[in-house]
Amino acid sequence: MSTKLWYDRYVDDWMHALPLGNGRIGAMLYGNPDREVIEINEESLWSGRQLKERNHATPEDLAKIRTLVFEERLQEAAQLSRETFLADPPRVRFYESFGEIFLDFENKCHYTYYRKELELKDAIASVSWKYDDTQYRSECFVCEAFDALVYRVASDGAPFSCTVTMKRKQDAQTAVIADDMLLLNGRITYADEELYGAGGEGMSFGAMLKVKSDGILRRDHEQIQVTAATYLIIYGAFATNYNVKTFDIDESKDYLAEIRACMERLDAKSYDEIKARHLQDYHPWFSAASFQLNAPAYEDEPTDHRLKMNREGQRADHDLYTLYYNFGRYLLIASSGQNATLPANLQGIWCHDFRPPWGADYHTNINLQMNYWPAEAGNCSATLRPLIHFVKMLSRFGKQTAREQFGAEGWCMNHTTDIFGRTGVHDSVDCGFFPMAGPWLCLSLWEHYEYSNDRVYLKEIYPILEGSCRFLLDYLMESPDGYLVTNPSNSPENSFFYTEPNGERKTSMFTQGATVDFEIIYALFTRTAYACRLLGEDLSLAEKLNETLERLPPLRISERYGTVCEWIKDYEETEPGHRHISHLFGLHPADQINETVPDIFEAAKKTLNRRLTYGGEGGAGCHSVGWSQAWMVNFFARLKDGESALYRLHGLLTNCTADNLMDIHPPMLFQIDGNFGGTAGINEMLVQSHLGSPDHRIVELLPALPEEWQCGEIHGLKARGNLTVSVSWKNRKVVYCQVEGEDDQEFSVKVNGCLIRARGSYTFSE
Repeated sequence: MSTKLWYDRYVDDWMHALPLGNGRIGAMLYGNPDREVIEINEESLWSGRQLKERNHATPEDLAKIRTLVFEERLQEAAQLSRETFLADPPRVRFYESFGEIFLDFENKCHYTYYRKELELKDAIASVSWKYDDTQYRSECFVCEAFDALVYRVASDGAPFSCTVTMKRKQDAQTAVIADDMLLLNGRITYADEELYGAGGEGMSFGAMLKVKSDGILRRDHEQIQVTAATYLIIYGAFATNYNVKTFDIDESKDYLAEIRACMERLDAKSYDEIKARHLQDYHPWFSAASFQLNAPAYEDEPTDHRLKMNREGQRADHDLYTLYYNFGRYLLIASSGQNATLPANLQGIWCHDFRPPWGADYHTNINLQMNYWPAEAGNCSATLRPLIHFVKMLSRFGKQTAREQFGAEGWCMNHTTDIFGRTGVHDSVDCGFFPMAGPWLCLSLWEHYEYSNDRVYLKEIYPILEGSCRFLLDYLMESPDGYLVTNPSNSPENSFFYTEPNGERKTSMFTQGATVDFEIIYALFTRTAYACRLLGEDLSLAEKLNETLERLPPLRISERYGTVCEWIKDYEETEPGHRHISHLFGLHPADQINETVPDIFEAAKKTLNRRLTYGGEGGAGCHSVGWSQAWMVNFFARLKDGESALYRLHGLLTNCTADNLMDIHPPMLFQIDGNFGGTAGINEMLVQSHLGSPDHRIVELLPALPEEWQCGEIHGLKARGNLTVSVSWKNRKVVYCQVEGEDDQEFSVKVNGCLIRARGSYTFSE
């Protein structure tokens, strides 16, 4: 099983650095033998602070907008919405880089035998090289138990000299407070900006670096000088005064005391003890699941060379898929592991800038949700913990938005948020209006119940599900056709052509009843009604939800194209190749569209083919964006089309993956959801469990296995119902499988086309 990224050349670029993390602290190791750079991130370091959003929409405004929408005067409806729905301030601020650690080596003559690698099964990055006849090796990791960065470099005997410092380009100062100790301390400041609101002082933050060596250490202004050393160890501790329990800055929090306490714990242990504890804590995370194809590994070739050969089509390297899968699980653990208190943002916990692309914020019209698609099936269930807390907090803040903007009970939010709990409409009303974000996030929480069967947990999240349902019940309204519809509504982030009452042909994003709304509502209402019955709570609510489901519009098939209609009317898309394919939400991640409804299932196939026909490499087409390409893998897996799923997975590796395997949102911007979506797609190709019911799931083995994946094995993957699955196959047929569940648990297993009922566990061996 391939678990190693490695390179035989140094490239001075952030997208060639290697990511490390323990959930809270992230690091990017560049691997420069002359001047090593380690960029640090801390999950909570954002500009801004908690503020009270001002919402301007009144019940009268909403009523007028709804009337205009029903009359298909969509230009007027959109304009009034822009004037009233946009939150003040209209944008959230940014996740920021914490700073950079520098090791400037005195010897800068030409080096040879260079090798940089990241061993995924150990979560350790290392660099080795030679200066003349002296061998050097460094290794770096972020330790869970000690909550710190650890770096060590050593020569094979010849002494070396270097300087050590840490810098941040703004809002911080560095001081050497002892010959072996460096302190960075700062406070984010931000200016008045019309789009982001009033300026001021924000979060305080600090870091300490402790240097250990057999060489001579002495302070020199803002750096520590090290001379005549054969080894050097750096411990780094980092903290802010953010309080995740209040979603705000906490001026009473002594973050420097936390850093000092961390240093004391580290100082009491040897490097070998700390490393051993790191491996002890990490190995159970990574080894819980595995995927391997019986194919040449090419492990003796650098990873960037393997990717180049793959891009150029010079050979089939199926082992790259196992490496990519392992890297995706690794990133999930590193960004949402034990020490995480906040969920992974658009860049996980790795960020190079003070204003990164899209602010490295939380987009909730697919991106945050996609970050956790591989968590349950990939046996990384514990990584959901920070997301669960995050949604709990948003459900509190979202009550104000539901009440003020919509006059509704419950809670809601829209397409963008931050760590301070903003839930209004941001960026622009056309794209930013998406009150379905809250219900969609509820479904991410529900999945954790589906995979765990934990009723105590279900009772814990039930108020969040209930609050979201209460909002939707108030938000739905009767249309002139007699259906209950959402109004206003949009299909992220696409628009359509329509004709105004005066006969003019126009475009709009605003309408009533986008298809994705009803698919999300169907998924949330059916699951919440089930939870009501299971927990014996709110049975009247369950009845109300079921009654409401009967009055929703059905999924519709386009008379022109035979595709699933994206809106309540068969509008023509302005971008038929658009990156969002929201009207297939019911195919994936939900389950409303499946082979038991063959007409809609067939229409879903035609929908994807139409998107792909127009989704070229340029612009916003679904071919060109990593997360959209990854979603395609999942769609085709659910359609049981392994060849198309593999083709999209190959495209993800070819067009949307950097040399360090991080996902690219073209032209060369990092966005982590493509990695997670691709990993989830492989899970879906190998095991599916969305059919059946919560109390009797159907587990299908190898449902979308492509022809090229002739032989392989998986161990430890999870299926809904708290089932653990292991499978071996040859010539694309299962030769061994084991599905382990709870005692007396009933489920079905589909093996080589045969459906078998089982209880407790099931084993098959050819």
